[in-house]
Amino acid sequence: MKPIPLARVVSSCFAIATLALASAAFADDVSFGHDQLCGLQTARPDRNAAVQVKTVQGRNGPIGYARFGRGTPLLLITGYRATLGEWNAYFLGELAKHHDVIVFDNRGVGRSAIVEGRFGPDYGVRDMAADAADVIAGLKLQRADVVGWSMGGMIAQQLALDAREKVASLTLIATAPPGPQAVPLTPEVQQVLSSSGADAFGKIMGVLFPADAVADASKCFVGDMFAPRDYKGRPVPDAVAAQQNQAMTRWFADSAAAAALRRSPMRTLIIAGANDEVLADANARRLEQMIPRARLDVVVDAGHALMFQYPIELARHIDAFVSK
Repeated sequence: MKPIPLARVVSSCFAIATLALASAAFADDVSFGHDQLCGLQTARPDRNAAVQVKTVQGRNGPIGYARFGRGTPLLLITGYRATLGEWNAYFLGELAKHHDVIVFDNRGVGRSAIVEGRFGPDYGVRDMAADAADVIAGLKLQRADVVGWSMGGMIAQQLALDAREKVASLTLIATAPPGPQAVPLTPEVQQVLSSSGADAFGKIMGVLFPADAVADASKCFVGDMFAPRDYKGRPVPDAVAAQQNQAMTRWFADSAAAAALRRSPMRTLIIAGANDEVLADANARRLEQMIPRARLDVVVDAGHALMFQYPIELARHIDAFVSK
């Protein structure tokens, strides 16, 4: 696939038209400078032996989570075929300077093992959002700022709709809106993300990062993953991956969720990579138009896995929004 062109700065005419429609949303291009893929000399929480993966009881079984940092609660929801270990450790460390960071495994993944007879054989984005709400409740948090990446951004949107009182703000990274206005993954990209075998890693790096960042990303990706002591992110079962894929397919047809988002009062930051080959930045622009209190920032020269490409700057960007 050809790289998606760099996003254009929103013109004043567009801004005036947006205001005329009584929308608080605005968009801008942002640059995080040079890629920070390797050689970071900063804190990472998984070097602390006290940071361990525990479980909290959800309505459908145990949910694996890790918690660290100090400050306001920040719940991160990860994406397709990802465990909590797929977050960049330096990104999490930067967030933990000002926040009580919570990461967790989606159902059927990692420590959130399927409990026979309790997990339904068929579940969707709403069910996974209910799991996220159970994490907030199980940790006895009144509410949390919520960050969702990729499929996790879809779950975060549904969480904000179904449990609005638990969500202080919403940050959506490289994700897509519900309903037919979304631009779904292409079959080719879906096949790459679902691949396994000796050559799968290289192919996946090729769609997660812009072409000029793939080499460094391939060297750094595994070493920079969040790896708390005694946690092994087991391979995601094929049945779980298939169920997640089906959940996203349904999300792209969910007109009711799209209509509800148009009425959402949630303060929302949308962050997209201008060169995202997984979920095109057109999705971010449609999300901005859909959510009344949304702000959109398109990161130039960034792909789908922004937290690995720019871990420190992305964390600071999110913190600036959340802390307002």
